[in-house]
Amino acid sequence: MFGFLIAVIAGAATPMIETPLARPVARLMGESFDIQDGELRVLAFMIAMILAGVLCAVFDSGSALGLVIGGTLGYFGIRLMRLAQRLIEERGA
Repeated sequence: MFGFLIAVIAGAATPMIETPLARPVARLMGESFDIQDGELRVLAFMIAMILAGVLCAVFDSGSALGLVIGGTLGYFGIRLMRLAQRLIEERGA
């Protein structure tokens, strides 16, 4: 469960690490590996999930499936919450 929570936090933190981590990593890759601007968010998500995987290994917690599901829920969490609120409001009206 702890690994799942780590992955949720990593997925939710993806937009925040795009500029400080993903851009420098993209620059380090050099001209031989071209990263488009639209791919920076994906690179940030990959970095976040690698860090989550390392933390889960350090704490000996979580599984690969838990990391994937947690990261995905964290990444799309705001959108899922808005959808749930909209569905609740529509049902109440």
